[in-house]
Formats: sequence, C-alpha cells, structure tokens
Amino acid sequence: MHILPVSFALFTYVGYWRPVNWPKNSFKSYLYNLYTLFMIFILCLFAFCEIVDAYVDHNVNTFIEKFTLTISVVAVCIKVINLNLRRESVISLINMLLKDDCIPRNSEEQKIKRKFDENAKKITIYCEFLNEATVVFAIISQIVDAVKERILPLANWTPYDHSSNIMFWLSLIHQSVALLVCANASVAHETIISGLMLQICAQLEILGHRVKTLPMLLEMARKNCDNIFHWKREEKRIIRELIEYHLYIYGFATRVNNVFTTMIMLQFSISSIVLCLTVYRMSKAEITSFEFLWAVFYLASMFMQIFLYCWYGNEVILKSMQIGDMFYEMDWTSLRTDIIKILPIVMSRSTKPIEMRSGYVIVLSAQSFTSILNTSYTAFNVLQKSSS
Repeated sequence: MHILPVSFALFTYVGYWRPVNWPKNSFKSYLYNLYTLFMIFILCLFAFCEIVDAYVDHNVNTFIEKFTLTISVVAVCIKVINLNLRRESVISLINMLLKDDCIPRNSEEQKIKRKFDENAKKITIYCEFLNEATVVFAIISQIVDAVKERILPLANWTPYDHSSNIMFWLSLIHQSVALLVCANASVAHETIISGLMLQICAQLEILGHRVKTLPMLLEMARKNCDNIFHWKREEKRIIRELIEYHLYIYGFATRVNNVFTTMIMLQFSISSIVLCLTVYRMSKAEITSFEFLWAVFYLASMFMQIFLYCWYGNEVILKSMQIGDMFYEMDWTSLRTDIIKILPIVMSRSTKPIEMRSGYVIVLSAQSFTSILNTSYTAFNVLQKSSS
C-alpha cells in the first residue's frame, strides 16, 4: 500500500491482507486466499478452545486469567474477518489519498507528509515490540509448568485428545503460533486505524500551509495573468480548489469513521473489561513472577491500543480547529475585497471540528481516555471488594 506500508505488511505476513497489486485471478492470489483461510481457521480454532476452556473452569482466579485473553482473541477474530469483508471499502478509502489535492505540491508539504508517515511507522514498530514482548512473557510464564504437568498453558480444552506426546506438542505449537498471529494482527489493525487518523492530521496540516500561503499564490496569479478577467478567473479557481480540498478532508474523515467505527467501539468495550481484570490479576500475582510481567505487558498493550485511538482522535479535533487560526494568521491586507468577503464563510466550517467516534456515540479524545480509565478503576474496586 502507498500509505501505512508497515501495518499492511504485518497483515500480509499473517495472511489477512492479500497485496492489492496482485491480480485477483492469478495463481498466487488463489494460493494466498488458501493461506488466508488457513490462518483464519487457526485463529478461530484457538478462540473456540479459549472460550470453552474458560467456560468449564470453575476456579475464579484462573477463569479471570483465561477470560482476559479469550475476549482479546475473539475481538481479533472479529477484526480480521471484518477487515476481509470490507476489503474493497478499505482500498477505496486508501485510494482517496491519491487525489491530486492530497498529493504534496512542494518541498514544505512533502516534509509535512514525511513527518506524519514516519510517526505512523514508529508507532507500528513500538506497538509490535510491546505485543511481541507480551506474547513471550505469556508463553514463558506458563510453559515450564505446562510441559511438566502436561497441561496446555493457554487453553487446556481441545476438541480432540491431546494426551499423547505428539498431539500435546502440536497443540502447544498451534496455541503459541496463534497467539503470535493474534498479536501481529492486533498491532496491524490498531495502527491502520490510528495511522489513518494521522493521515487526516497530515492533510489538515498541508491545508493549513496552503491557507497561509494563499496571499502569495493569489499574487503570483495576478502577475502571470495578462488581463483582469483572466486574473479573477484564476483567483476563483484557487479559492475553489482550497474549499474543495477542505471539504474533501472532512469527507475522508467521515469515510474513516464509517468503515471503522464499529471496530473502534468493540476495542473500547474489550479494553475497558481487560484493563479492569488485568489490574485485578496483577494484585493477586507475585511481583517477581513471569505471570506478573505478562500481566504488566498485557496491560500496557491494552493501554496503548485505546490510547492511540483517543490521542490521535484528539489530534484530529485540534488540527481541524486550527484551520481557522491559519486564516487569521495570513496577510489579509494584500487580498481584494471580494476574496475577503468569501473567506469568513470558509472559516466558519472550521468552527465545527472533525470528530472521530466510537460507535457513532463516543468522541475519541483525551477526555474519553480518562473516562475509560475511571470506569475500569471503579470496576476493579468493585471486583476487589467482592472477592475479599
């Protein structure tokens, strides 16, 4: 993909995103589709085993431990299936950024675009490191006892008999691979959504740069025109392109919301539950144990996922509101009266910021993040008191 290449590459490696430049009817596309079905089967089988294993476990502490992982795995299954079902919508969304207005026109705009692309790449790498570390600690924390007692560490229930040596090791490998795939798919999905929010911020910053340089562009148009009629026509074209670009960014943000809002709502719901239960697990675990480290990294990865949505949702709000400030900062004295009368109408659009939403209800912002933390902490206190 021409944007967010690292995130889409992660999805491609784990089998959930066929490269868009591959012909649909080619042999390698058929092979990759089989690979996708196989990887979805691995993930869904793991999720099914997790659900049944958590259901049949009657110990409260082990149930909480299994349930926190189970709902995350189930959520990843839903995200992966949803992404494949909405593949064409996602590709169409990405291709919106290939429109001429969205492509940088000079070195300054290229610098802005590069800055946000680098940020998206760094975030993906950091999240990948965090999730992989979580998986490593999850496996290490239980692998020794699992091998010694012949109990599968993540989901001891399977739809087949795994008591034999070969079936036990095959099941152990399956669960470890499935957890790694789950971690990679989760990173890819969350960084695609947050990366698209970064792309909205990049386009808004480019728009702000064009607004600030508007008087210079109009002056250049005046010098290059041989008569007043041609000059006024060029002025109208420049202003029209600026307005259309502004509205196009709003349209792009709306499309991002429509495609991913349900999955964002799912992540919000899952994270609220997992944050509460993971803190409860940490309160019961030995600080020096691998189980405690697993809980810490798992908690950090959940924090990161929800933080990315809220932080960059907040950045989108702030960037969209700054467009009006860019109009105020430009040199109005060099503009004709006709142009000055038009600009306040354009500026009025920026008074209503772009809002990214979770389930069309919750606005993604810093305040939403603190609300989730407060809700999780309240639920943890209730759980702690009831258990004592």
